[in-house]
Amino acid sequence: MHDTHQALVANAVLRNPVSIIITDPQVEDDPIIFVNDAFQKITLYARDFAMGRNCRFLQGELTEPEQVQKIRDGMASGREFQVTITNHKADGTAFRNQLLVTPVHDDDGTLSAFFAVQRELPPLDDKLGEIPQDEALDLLRELQHRVKNHLAMVVSMIRMQARRPVTDESMRAVGRRVEALALLYEEMFATTVGQGPGERIRTGAYLSRIASVVSTISGDPAIRLTIDCDEIELPVDRAARLGLLLSELVTNAFEHAFTGRDTGLIDVRFKELSTGTVRLTVTDDGIGLPEGSTWPDSAPSIRSETLRAKTEPGELDTTGEGRRSGVGGTIVRGLTDTLGARLDVNSALQGTIVTVDFSTEG
Repeated sequence: MHDTHQALVANAVLRNPVSIIITDPQVEDDPIIFVNDAFQKITLYARDFAMGRNCRFLQGELTEPEQVQKIRDGMASGREFQVTITNHKADGTAFRNQLLVTPVHDDDGTLSAFFAVQRELPPLDDKLGEIPQDEALDLLRELQHRVKNHLAMVVSMIRMQARRPVTDESMRAVGRRVEALALLYEEMFATTVGQGPGERIRTGAYLSRIASVVSTISGDPAIRLTIDCDEIELPVDRAARLGLLLSELVTNAFEHAFTGRDTGLIDVRFKELSTGTVRLTVTDDGIGLPEGSTWPDSAPSIRSETLRAKTEPGELDTTGEGRRSGVGGTIVRGLTDTLGARLDVNSALQGTIVTVDFSTEG
């Protein structure tokens, strides 16, 4: 594909934010269990309205019956599928919706969720609307495959919380994890401009955006965040895991490092130590680790957390409290292992230093 044309296709994808929808096929009528902020912006439907409903509320008088049937057939097949359908926003406005749906399976092969990425297509009379949409779809499908391995863990967290009351903090934590995935899509799209889908992305920019978004979602204006990330290219798979790991580390600092404090500082750095080796460091000047803490080594497994969610009475809190590690510690431990990284968590003279060293190649 010619560079100019490739850039036009990529920009057509980038023009609108990536909307993410997750549904639960193990519950009657396959209800929505999560939508991200971009879904609300595109459809004008609030998250609270969408949760617990089947996606058919997006259908309207201009929705094509044959496309609706394609969705039904695709979901019944248990395989990835795509469809372009006319949907309707909350104010009644019709829009062209390009939908790519991927089934997510548990370790035992059970279908646990459908993970859908949607984007609003430009009107047909728009210049970008003239771009062959199968080319833009190829970009979307390529990136969907690259993040597919990371969906199961996030979906497990969402399904854990979808069937019972949870704390506000737990719901925000899940939202943050999905937004980190959405940022990965966008950064991969940006890297694509002018060069086609790549095996590597500019990880410094991606990590900087994640830290900034986490600060917005979890932050306190009195807690300052500084970011110094070198523009190091990493394979997409390793960058994805590192982004999710950074999201957990920065959130953990915001949630626990400054208890009883009015101000604080979190510093994020991403540097190349030597050829083929990089280091991610998250430092805070907070209250330090609790005495005797072995976080995240003491974190429970995903399986045990799922069992706790099913059997523990009352409102579910997945964020942890006191010395008990929450789901965040479980994810940090899992991501560190899959990266083959060396993780050090130490108390400084004031605060905590978390260091992650790993190879740029898996």
